Amino acid sequence: MEHWTKEEKNQVLRASDEERLSKLHDSIALSKWRTQYHIQTVTGLLNDPNGFCFFNKKWHLFYQWFPFGAVHGTKHWYHVVSRDLIHWQNLGMALEPDLEFDNRGCYSGSAFPKDEYLYLLYTGNHQEPNGNRIPYQMIAALNKRGSITKLKHPIIEPNKNYTEHQRDPKIFYENGMYWMLLGAQDKEERGKMLLYKSKQIAIGWEFAGELKIKGYPSFGYMVECPDIEKIGDQWLLLFSPQGYAAKGDEFRNAYQNVYLIGDLDLNKLEFVPKGPYKELDRGFDFYAAQCANQSEYKNTAILIGWLGCSDYKYPATDDEGWAGLLTLPRELTIENGKLQQRPIRTSEELKGEIVFEALHGSINKDTVHGRTPAACIMQMENPDSNAFELGLYSKTMKKGFSIVYDNNHQYFTIDRGDLENQCNVAYGTNRRIKLENGLKSLEIFVDCSAVEIFINRGEYVMSSRMFPNPDEHLIRMRGKDVSLTIWQAKKAIEDNFKI
Repeated sequence: MEHWTKEEKNQVLRASDEERLSKLHDSIALSKWRTQYHIQTVTGLLNDPNGFCFFNKKWHLFYQWFPFGAVHGTKHWYHVVSRDLIHWQNLGMALEPDLEFDNRGCYSGSAFPKDEYLYLLYTGNHQEPNGNRIPYQMIAALNKRGSITKLKHPIIEPNKNYTEHQRDPKIFYENGMYWMLLGAQDKEERGKMLLYKSKQIAIGWEFAGELKIKGYPSFGYMVECPDIEKIGDQWLLLFSPQGYAAKGDEFRNAYQNVYLIGDLDLNKLEFVPKGPYKELDRGFDFYAAQCANQSEYKNTAILIGWLGCSDYKYPATDDEGWAGLLTLPRELTIENGKLQQRPIRTSEELKGEIVFEALHGSINKDTVHGRTPAACIMQMENPDSNAFELGLYSKTMKKGFSIVYDNNHQYFTIDRGDLENQCNVAYGTNRRIKLENGLKSLEIFVDCSAVEIFINRGEYVMSSRMFPNPDEHLIRMRGKDVSLTIWQAKKAIEDNFKI
C-alpha cells in the first residue's frame, strides 16, 4: 500500500497536472475492475455523491474527488451529466479548493435549481496554520452555459455551540422558505442535525435551531450527509450517523446510512418518526446517499449512494491508483408505510442479449458456458418454494461471491469470503437478512467489481464491491425449480479522461 505524506494529500489540481493525470487515467483504464455502467472516478479517489439535481433538461451529479491517488486528500468536485440517469458523460472538475475558506477541500453538499442557475452549496474546509479546522458553508452558481462562479465569502459561519464538525448542507424549499439541513456534532460529541433558513438562496441565512427527532436525542458521535425528501404527504429523513455498534445482523459496516419515515413540523423544528430508524442498504459497501432535487418523477425520490464507506480500503484498486464507484440511481417510494427502493426505470435500457435462461430448473439457453459475465443483469422469479444458492465468480472448490436463500428459516445471505481479493474483513465477510414475507423476486446487477441486489422489488437492497481474478469466473446455481434469466449488460459509461 502506497504511503502518502501530508504534503501529497494536500495537493490541489493545477493545469500543469493534466499530463500526469492523463497517464494515470490511461493506466487505470486498463484495470479489469473498471465498470461498464456505474459512475467511477476518472482518476484517484471518488467518495460522496454531491449536488444531485435536474437542471436545464439534464441530470447533474458531482462527486467528491481527490485526483492524484486512492487516498482521502484535499477534496474537489467532479461533474458528470446524463439525460436518462443511465448514460453518463464526464464534464470535468467543477469546484476546486481555491479560496481561503475552502483551502483544505470543497466538502460535500447539495444543489438547487432556480431561474437560470443551478446553485451549489458545499462545506468549505478551512485549515489554519496551527492545524485548527474551521467549517464554512459556501455557495457557487452554475449557469446554463456550464460556467461556475463561486461566492468568495461564506453564507454561513461556523456555529460556536458545536465542534468543528459541521458539514454537508442539504437545501430544500418548504412553506415559502429555503431551508438548509447540516450534519453536526455538539460539544458533548453527540451527532446532531442543524437547520438554517432564508428567504433567498445566496444571502440571509439564519440559524433556526436543532432538528429535534422525537424519541432520539442524538445519533452516535456525528451525523454526516443528512437529506430530507417529501414523498407524497410523508417525509423521508436520510442520514449517515457514525458511532453505531453492530446489532445482530444489522449495522455491521464501519459507518451506517439510515432512514426514518415520518412527519416534519418546521414550526416546531421537529421530525416525528412513524417507526424506528432502519438501514438504507444491507450490503457491505454503501454510504453518504443523496437524493436529487427534482420534480421529474412525481411522488418519488431519486437516490444515488457511494459504493464504499469512510475508512475502508480496497487494495485491489488502491494499488492501481484509483478507488470509488457510485451506485445505480434508485427510485424511492413509500408504500403502505414502508420504503421501497427499485432500480431506476431506465435501467431496462441496460439489458442486451439474453445469454442464459433457465425455466423451473431446466436450461433453455446458455451462451456463457458456465462463466459469470463481467457485466450483466440477472432476474429470478418466484424462488421462495425452494432453497437455492448462486455463486458468482467462483472457481473449483470455491463459492466465489455467494448468494444463498434458506427457505426454511427465511434467511437471505451474501458472502464474499471465498474470493481471493479480500477487503475490510474486520467487518465480516457475510451479510444476512431475515425475510419475514419470504423471497418473491430477485434482481441482481453485476458490473465487473460491483454487485447490487434488489430483493422483492425493492423491499431490501444489498450493494457490495468485489474484485474477482481472471481464474474466478464460474457461475454456479443450485436449487430446484428455479427460473433465472441473465442479460448481457450494455456499456453506458465512457471511461474517458477529462478534467
